[in-house]
Amino acid sequence: MTRRTLFSDEPALDAVARYWARQRQGRRMPDRADIDPLDLPPAIWPNLLITEPAGDGVWRYRLVGSAHVERYGMDFTGKTLHDIMQGSYRDYMTHIYDAAFHDRLPVYSESVFRWDAAGFAMTRRLMLPLSHGETDRPALVFSIQVWPTAMPVQPRSITDISRSGGFKDGFFLRLDIENFQPLPDAGEDVEG
Repeated sequence: MTRRTLFSDEPALDAVARYWARQRQGRRMPDRADIDPLDLPPAIWPNLLITEPAGDGVWRYRLVGSAHVERYGMDFTGKTLHDIMQGSYRDYMTHIYDAAFHDRLPVYSESVFRWDAAGFAMTRRLMLPLSHGETDRPALVFSIQVWPTAMPVQPRSITDISRSGGFKDGFFLRLDIENFQPLPDAGEDVEG
């Protein structure tokens, strides 16, 4: 990964991408056993997530970093995306998880949603597929999410944010596994 990427300006995303690439060891994706969040700098840990498919387009959170708990007002470890989100934001997140998993590719995304009555905030994500015992078959999605926009004094829960009107828009791009560059025609815009 020597070329600049869409997220080269964000050290946490860049560090996780480099780690995932090293752990691949020439395979399509690393195995879950090759991923230890403790191998990453401690400042990154709060922003990590690990999710698994729970059937019929539903995603279950297996690891939820403390930054997510703080941002969204709840620890959603063990809960599904359908348990905590609704509307167009849930649809957007499902689509991104599905893309990383089914296409077996890294996915970079940015989205905007309303934190409070004062306005919108942006978030950036990198989602990376993981196998579990089989080198070419995805089993989980390892991801990092950061918020370049300052958090309001009293954040809203993820359930409130995802209600009608909370999600504004977003996009995502499927990335090449070798250099994290966008693949041709591999992106999608989503409006809330």
